[in-house]
Amino acid sequence: MISQTPFIIVDLETTGLEPNLDSIVEIGAVKVVNGEIVEEMSTLVHPGIFVPQETTDITGITTEMLIGQPKFEEVIQGYLDFLGSDGVFVAHNAEFDFGFFNSHLRRMNKPELQNPYVCTFKLAKAVHPNLARYGLGALVEVFGIELPQAHRAIHDARATAHLFTKFLKVLQDGGLKHYKDIPGAMNIPKFSASVEGQGSLF
Repeated sequence: MISQTPFIIVDLETTGLEPNLDSIVEIGAVKVVNGEIVEEMSTLVHPGIFVPQETTDITGITTEMLIGQPKFEEVIQGYLDFLGSDGVFVAHNAEFDFGFFNSHLRRMNKPELQNPYVCTFKLAKAVHPNLARYGLGALVEVFGIELPQAHRAIHDARATAHLFTKFLKVLQDGGLKHYKDIPGAMNIPKFSASVEGQGSLF
């Protein structure tokens, strides 16, 4: 049942837009169960390179702020445990964040994420198709959600979590019962439980 599904809303701040070239400098993650935020994780990440000025201009994160912070390989297991094998990965422009995580995992010769994932950008378009803009800043303004510091991971993750719960409530009111039926849900396991507590191969 969707009320029992843990949704892990993730936001990353990075040194650039290329997963195979750039590095993560901040991770924020918020766990939502049954419409409520139940747990959070947040950390700065030492990228091993200087932070470009463009990144600093957007996020406020400087090279100096990251001195002494843990590297990705030191924090990733905690985030993988937080996500869990049963968690659904959620992000605004999820392909970007999901791809960055997997790129960094490949660099470490670790298995890529196998979790299902949902993009709130696409979900917003499906649930509210007549809005003018679907960026995170525009959506929080429309739906009256606080975003005290945009482009910092935990603040963006919290705002995205609140948006996600609003969109999910609309879908649940319309009869949605399983995360695999969320519009745009990706990476769905081939064999999902069709009845709670009972698996199906067909």
